[in-house]
Amino acid sequence: MNAKASFLFAKRILFPKSGRLTIARKSLTGAILCIGISLTPLVVVLAVSNGMIDGITRRMISFSSSHLEAVSLSKDSDKLQDSARLAQSLDEIDAAYPMIEFSALAVSKNKRCGISVRALPQEIFERLPSYHEMFQSSDGDIKDFVSSKKAVMIGKGVAEKLGLGAGDKIRVVTIKKSSAGKITPGIHFYTVAAVVSCGYRELDALWLFMPFDEGRRVSRSSDASLSVMCELPNPFSPQIAGVQKKLSQALGKDYRVYRWDQLNKAQYENFSSTKILLLFIQLLIVLVASVNISSALGMLALERRREIAILKSLGASPSGVSFAFLLTGFACGAAGLVIGIPAGLLVSVNVNAVIRAAEKAVNFALRGLYFLFKNDIMEFSQISLLNEEYYLTEIPVNIPFGDLFLIGAATLLLSLFVSVFPAIKAGRNKPLDTLRDSR
Repeated sequence: MNAKASFLFAKRILFPKSGRLTIARKSLTGAILCIGISLTPLVVVLAVSNGMIDGITRRMISFSSSHLEAVSLSKDSDKLQDSARLAQSLDEIDAAYPMIEFSALAVSKNKRCGISVRALPQEIFERLPSYHEMFQSSDGDIKDFVSSKKAVMIGKGVAEKLGLGAGDKIRVVTIKKSSAGKITPGIHFYTVAAVVSCGYRELDALWLFMPFDEGRRVSRSSDASLSVMCELPNPFSPQIAGVQKKLSQALGKDYRVYRWDQLNKAQYENFSSTKILLLFIQLLIVLVASVNISSALGMLALERRREIAILKSLGASPSGVSFAFLLTGFACGAAGLVIGIPAGLLVSVNVNAVIRAAEKAVNFALRGLYFLFKNDIMEFSQISLLNEEYYLTEIPVNIPFGDLFLIGAATLLLSLFVSVFPAIKAGRNKPLDTLRDSR
């Protein structure tokens, strides 16, 4: 029995002329659907986790630590801009800017909260792609901050805590230390030029931006962190360690230079391990779905035992019959891929709309239960499937086509693997016994 005959027999198994839906054919159809259904969430998890990790990481390394952060040990803010210009002169660095960061207390008319104040050159909000593209103003205009010497910008989370909007007054309370060591509060009054968000609430809930010169004045006698923030063409480049060493040599002993992966190591490793765990669980689901192919092929072998016996009587080899069943299992895996991957991609590109629809459905059902069983103790509150305190406000979707190719290859290999045992068993059927039993 040559390969062509095995292909023809596999085709006959998959598409019989009778078209009658036997129990075995129903099981085979169910196995294909199970693989498709199991692949759909796998593709969604892969696309969404990639997008979420990429979106959070981009914001984390652009705004929290930048690609390289040179921390000043001298605490001399007068030399910080010169150091930024020196860093900017290196060929490997795209952009460098000075930043002063310190903690303070923000006060509105009747509310207060702790904030992280960042004093930096205002033009970077228009000059640097990371600031220009990822920052959105929910109230006011960022250009008003860029053109002002005394106005400030606050994060969306800070604005919600203090009940402030663009044009409102805000007081920033800092700690001053005199030469004698006496500690006194310093109160500074500003106007809010804009309320901004980078889409990541963990950052939006803390920061207040002010002009660099104003930050130098306010932080002169406080315990502030002085840094030169540097951006590279590719923060994931393996050459970043060499750029770090070169920058450290250029700035001298007054600076300590850190890479973004050193400053955010724990969080980045947590993202990666979570993604791997999710993929492992989803692959186990695909494996369980693939096992259905094995049982379906076993049932097909029983249904086709008379046909197999006739083929063997005419000279078909056991290996040829086994190969036909292997081809059938492989085709089932391929059919599952054709169903699952497009469905997963369709859900992925519309994942934000799907989550919003699911939230509305859940809240509608809970609201109905509340009005049905409400009492003085129970209170209805909206449910959010993705808490904005920990995730991005909008899920970015990143389709990793290389990973999808590996998933497809793994699914096909699993389909072949689970088909081996029923295929070998089908090839070992003895034609004489089968024909004798069928008389």
